[in-house]
Amino acid sequence: MKPDLTFRALVPAALAVFALLSSPAGAQSAASAPTTAAPAPDYTPTRADVERDLAAWRESGLEAQWAGDETPDINSPVYISDYRKYQSTVHGSGMSQPASQSQTEPQRRW
Repeated sequence: MKPDLTFRALVPAALAVFALLSSPAGAQSAASAPTTAAPAPDYTPTRADVERDLAAWRESGLEAQWAGDETPDINSPVYISDYRKYQSTVHGSGMSQPASQSQTEPQRRW
């Protein structure tokens, strides 16, 4: 068989494999991703809530890590400790949460 015929035969097969892997069925690894904290769809934070969250972000040191053009290393011990400090400040300060979401309720996946 000539090389161009082999190439022509493999292109549709390669495209079919790509289509299968890029479909939702092939993206099952996204289901194992960690959950993210998301407020209820009908929740509208107040200005005071946003200002408290921003103050916690700044006090924890995360603002400085995100200030440059490059993304910080989110797996570094410094970033992890700063993020935990931010989380404890936000969740420990009694920031108002939507009525449908409580501290003990597990987070929903997007």
